[in-house]
Amino acid sequence: MMLRLCWLNRWFSALLFSLLWVDFVAADDIDWEVNGFVTQGFSLTDDNNFYGKSESGSFDFRELGISSTTRLSERFLVSGQLVSRRAGEVDDGKLSVDYALVDYRFLEQQWGHAGIQVGRVKNPFGFYNTTRDVAFTRPSIMLPQSLYFDRARNLELSSDGLILYGTKMLSGGRIKSELLVGAPRKDKNVEYAYLNDDWPGSFDQTRGYLWRTEYSLNDYSFIGAFTYGNFKLDFDHPSTPAPGAPGDGRLDLGVIVLSLQYNWDKWSLTGEYFRQDVDWGSLGGVFSLKPETASESFYLQLEHRFTSELSMFARRDVFYIDEDDKDGKKTEALLGVPAYNQYAFDWTLGVGWEPSSHWLFRAEWHKVEGTGWLATQDNPDQTKKKENWDLFLLQATYRF
Repeated sequence: MMLRLCWLNRWFSALLFSLLWVDFVAADDIDWEVNGFVTQGFSLTDDNNFYGKSESGSFDFRELGISSTTRLSERFLVSGQLVSRRAGEVDDGKLSVDYALVDYRFLEQQWGHAGIQVGRVKNPFGFYNTTRDVAFTRPSIMLPQSLYFDRARNLELSSDGLILYGTKMLSGGRIKSELLVGAPRKDKNVEYAYLNDDWPGSFDQTRGYLWRTEYSLNDYSFIGAFTYGNFKLDFDHPSTPAPGAPGDGRLDLGVIVLSLQYNWDKWSLTGEYFRQDVDWGSLGGVFSLKPETASESFYLQLEHRFTSELSMFARRDVFYIDEDDKDGKKTEALLGVPAYNQYAFDWTLGVGWEPSSHWLFRAEWHKVEGTGWLATQDNPDQTKKKENWDLFLLQATYRF
């Protein structure tokens, strides 16, 4: 079934590109844009590591990207982005394709529009997932890690497949819906994030869907969104697994997100709730001890824009890996890992300065209790993590 879906997706993509080529030849006025960005970060912690060996100060965070968008006609658009991302031991700076898609808007009326995107498309998830790839479109240096995992960025960011989308205009606002069907991206970081190690074997085939619907008032003073979906990732073990290691099986992820935002004058209040049901029971090994769990998380963020150049925000971010074991004591007794690996509570203060349309500078301070979202790659010995720690981040970005 998966091979058939991939074949149909490739066939449909080829058909759309053929239509695009015809439209390209016939077009008199083609709108073509090329943009890029360079981001350099610095992280400093008193304990634990984030974006490299941050206990002594780390510059091991940088992003270089180039994107291109070509509008061949009112109906057709082609867009893509290449990124080199270095983030400590999580990302090594290799070039990757964040997205590469064809957008065909097949319906355009006064009451709204509808269309389809095919290729590597961005996952419609929460408020910020589709804009997390560029620093200028993120609300902070680091998005709330309870929802937007940096340790599994590629899995969350985009999938190979298609999106059906539509917008309906109402008297006082609008409703926008998106439905994704495709194969979420997979890499070694997904193993670390959901299997807590780089086990022998790897994730093979993936498939999933996401549905997101957003309602907003005409002046965007209120925005509400709901996301629902499921990802399935097949794990392929090359041989008979050693005791405790996962064998051939499937990781099943179910997600629900509720997002709300109020905007007035120079203030914005944003909150999101996230529930993720994780089922790894078919993998066996150590995962048979606790085959299913449900994580729960939420954040609340208040932002104030002093001027068009200067802004500040405060945020409270809460993350529980297991809603039935919020203090981590059951997991500590079962697996022998520190209880504070099962949660993370983060107070954040941040400031941003945008002196021109090309430059952005940010600084953030995080006071964290727990290590639930820390990357294993930067902190391989779980017993050496500290429960209470501080994180200071600086970031500079240039775009063209």
